Amino acid sequence: MATEGTVHGTAHGRGHDTRLRLSGQAFVTNNQGHPLMVTRPSGELELPGGVAVGEEPALQPVAYHLRRLGLTTRPGPVLLVDHVEATPLGAVGDRLNFIFGCGELSPGEIASIGSPKLPDDVTSWQFVDLKYFHAGITPYHRRCLDAAVATLTSGARTPYLRNALRISAQLSVPA
Repeated sequence: MATEGTVHGTAHGRGHDTRLRLSGQAFVTNNQGHPLMVTRPSGELELPGGVAVGEEPALQPVAYHLRRLGLTTRPGPVLLVDHVEATPLGAVGDRLNFIFGCGELSPGEIASIGSPKLPDDVTSWQFVDLKYFHAGITPYHRRCLDAAVATLTSGARTPYLRNALRISAQLSVPA
């Protein structure tokens, strides 16, 4: 039986269960191009978003989390797709993470963030200048941010990442 936020199947016909989770995050900026990031209770800075529930598409948690912050902006084009493998990260199952471009917030929209109050899983929010080091941003999230910015600034096609690293060589595909 499938649990929330997972898709079950067998890996390459080997008969063991895999759990694929979909997640989505919002890349929304201020007028200086700095992305909005939320601080989780763990102290980590992340883009707003989360894991899809059941059969939801990855953009559903993006829209949900933006609404919870008091924003009406909608998810736009996909900036990157990241295949996060379970084994190196010790997670329950693989995850596909999508980062969606959500545009630039107006001063009025920025003023409405957290109105009437922030969600329970967010302790604060800020716009982050990516030119500087931020201790709360994990190396994984930093690589995702850099890839999203590169997609926006270069106009390149949406990259497919593996554990937040660009895939530069052709991958072998099991038969």
